[in-house]
Amino acid sequence: MRACAHCGNPLPPNMRSTAKYCGAACRKAAQRARQNKTDPSRPSSKPEPERDAKPAPLTGREFDRMMDGSMEDELRHVRDRLKAYVDDPDTPANAMPNIVAKYLAVCEKLHSLSGGDPLAGLLDEQEVGEDVGASVV
Repeated sequence: MRACAHCGNPLPPNMRSTAKYCGAACRKAAQRARQNKTDPSRPSSKPEPERDAKPAPLTGREFDRMMDGSMEDELRHVRDRLKAYVDDPDTPANAMPNIVAKYLAVCEKLHSLSGGDPLAGLLDEQEVGEDVGASVV
């Protein structure tokens, strides 16, 4: 059985043997499709606007995620999923201690992989200068 060249539906048996389309709508749609195709030999009347290839600016968190290694990515994903379970009101109460324990373990592991807090050591160490207590006269 023959099929319409545009939509692919079978042609009715009463159509001529030279018919390609099942009706006027398919014939017109095929004509529009042919006309909308741009011919490389003839230039189009409207020049296509050049698109700015500048990507959207990244946030600090997006940049960190892009630059992190795969282990940190996986830990962040697990942390985010566990946080969602903790925040979900449908999470059973008897599962919460286990989820929170795993959440804290993942957070500690992520913290240790990322090098910890660079400012944490500044509060523990006190610098003592040699001239402490000296007065200016």
